[in-house]
Amino acid sequence: MKIKLLASAILLCLIFAFNSKIGLKENTFFDEKWILKNVDSLFVKNTYKAANDLELPYRLFSPNKRHNQKIPLVVFLHGRGERGVENGERIYRNAGFIMNKNSLITAQSQAKYPCYILVPQCSNKTNNEEWAKWVGNSPETPFKGLGKNGSYMMNPIPSESGEATLELIEKLISEKSIDTSRIYITGLSMGGFGTWEFIARKPDLFAAAIPMAGYSDPNQTKNIKKIPIWIFHGNKDKWNPVEGSRNMYSKLTEANADVKYTEYNLGHGDTFKEAFKEQDLIPWMFSKSKK
Repeated sequence: MKIKLLASAILLCLIFAFNSKIGLKENTFFDEKWILKNVDSLFVKNTYKAANDLELPYRLFSPNKRHNQKIPLVVFLHGRGERGVENGERIYRNAGFIMNKNSLITAQSQAKYPCYILVPQCSNKTNNEEWAKWVGNSPETPFKGLGKNGSYMMNPIPSESGEATLELIEKLISEKSIDTSRIYITGLSMGGFGTWEFIARKPDLFAAAIPMAGYSDPNQTKNIKKIPIWIFHGNKDKWNPVEGSRNMYSKLTEANADVKYTEYNLGHGDTFKEAFKEQDLIPWMFSKSKK
């Protein structure tokens, strides 16, 4: 009993310390109004000049540092509608693990799951610029090569935004106290494409991936089978066919991968909202680390 009381007291002290840093009232664990008021300032704006000359806007949330311990990095990739250069709130507004009751930026969550959170913004310099790049994707034919079965063939050359983001992650690793065995990535719609693509291009970088309602390249199964993956899709999705996620789940299961699949009886946008409400999602992600 004394040990449990001591552990509870230590947890409360950590929460109160984080509250003091970010100005959160001590008796507040989740407050939607507080998140809406403070999220913009907690995600610091910046721009990264990549080797390919792309200027990539991004937001970075940095946690309390405790005893110089290394902590995880979570990467979120937004959808196609949020492409641009203004680096505004729209690039993270659909990320439920930032904006809803499971928010990772609250004092309660940071006491349990301290982490950095990176939210880059994909360029819209050309009509075909996305997180992913596939065979057939060009400024003149941005969607050529996307199959009706939810699949595509990954282009050997990455998109400029994808290449810049992967480069930025490496830069943050060199500058921040990041646990390189616990780098996680999630994304929705176009960001779902990107999640599949990033782990395929850098399979040794990520400890877990959560792609939501995106296309994928089934030819990459062998390349990503060692990465724990939780896939989400809706069977009423009119934009990105659910067959792509079903196929990837089947192939990864056959490859004895650590893979989960959740399919909702929902459309495109509602799938993201429901997925981020999953109570096991955050604990599952943070439980994963590279062996």
